[in-house]
Amino acid sequence: MSRFAFVALLSVIASAGPLTEIRVDSLRSTERIRVARDSGYFPRSTVTRGGAIVILYRANAGHQGPKGDLVSIRSTDIGRTWSTPVSVAVDPDADDRNPALGTAADGTLVAAFYWRKFNPADPSVPPVSKIGFVYSSDEGRSWTKPVWAPENASWRTYSPYGRILTLSTGQMVLPVYYKSSTWLLRSNDHGKTWGDLTLVSNDMNETAYAVLPSGEWVLVGRESNGHGANSLVRHSKDGRTWSQPTPLLTDRRLPSDLAVLSDGSLLAVHGYRTIPRGARAVRSIDSGKTWLPIDYIIHDRAERNTDTGYPSVEVVNGWVVICFYDASNAPDGKADPKGAFLEVVRIRESELLLRR
Repeated sequence: MSRFAFVALLSVIASAGPLTEIRVDSLRSTERIRVARDSGYFPRSTVTRGGAIVILYRANAGHQGPKGDLVSIRSTDIGRTWSTPVSVAVDPDADDRNPALGTAADGTLVAAFYWRKFNPADPSVPPVSKIGFVYSSDEGRSWTKPVWAPENASWRTYSPYGRILTLSTGQMVLPVYYKSSTWLLRSNDHGKTWGDLTLVSNDMNETAYAVLPSGEWVLVGRESNGHGANSLVRHSKDGRTWSQPTPLLTDRRLPSDLAVLSDGSLLAVHGYRTIPRGARAVRSIDSGKTWLPIDYIIHDRAERNTDTGYPSVEVVNGWVVICFYDASNAPDGKADPKGAFLEVVRIRESELLLRR
């Protein structure tokens, strides 16, 4: 899509009129749970085969820095209460970050993450990086030691992102990105090995995917072609070839996660980087081609900067469970996590489905 066509399309969408804003706290069923303090960056969630929700997130460092670790928590009551954190990837000499998470067809939890090691003697030297994988066979109570991407893999130094899909065939699909491009990796052995690297786009990263009941694929990705202020939507029949992009509404909505609701509609949750900053959600009943005129405000208290959002969403037993972080009140410089938090919001799915 040309720059002119993109701007024109944004103008058409904007002219359709403002969305009706609804605070989720005004809905009767909504519950809000603070699950981590001075921590909680980049949360990723999955539902285990036994019905627990597991969230994996970055701890022990800020948004950036050489001491970040990954931990996980789990809930067996649909997000109302949570376990104490357990270690997922801990390397005291390296930065563990950018987790992706999914549940394999055999019940194994599969997590991918980005490992970076800095040169303490010379911070100007670019860090060494690689993708690591860890696994849990007990629904997130414990995790294996990391298994590293093969030395000869072209994607070894790419970054994972977001939700690892498990298709009806049992195949797992992992989003990875590098700079302004995004790809998909596939695994046919429950996440033990990965390959079949497929380019999705050269103009987005931090991309979320969903497969609809019709079999159609939809993605929402963070625009990375120089404009950088919006998210883009694409569609595919097979997860390999994709349509031209259309914008995800207006304002700075990025990055996103997607969930298919029980009626087949699509819920997109995303960071919201327009004042008042925080996290929001919109819903589509036509596979993400258009969005219903309701803007659900999940969080709007990120006052100082845009270090917030990265939400993840699950639909479990009639509940929509959304997690997000807010580090906008952490000290400047993004290395100190003090003041950051991770929060979970639970909403009855029926309350979202009633509104159009």
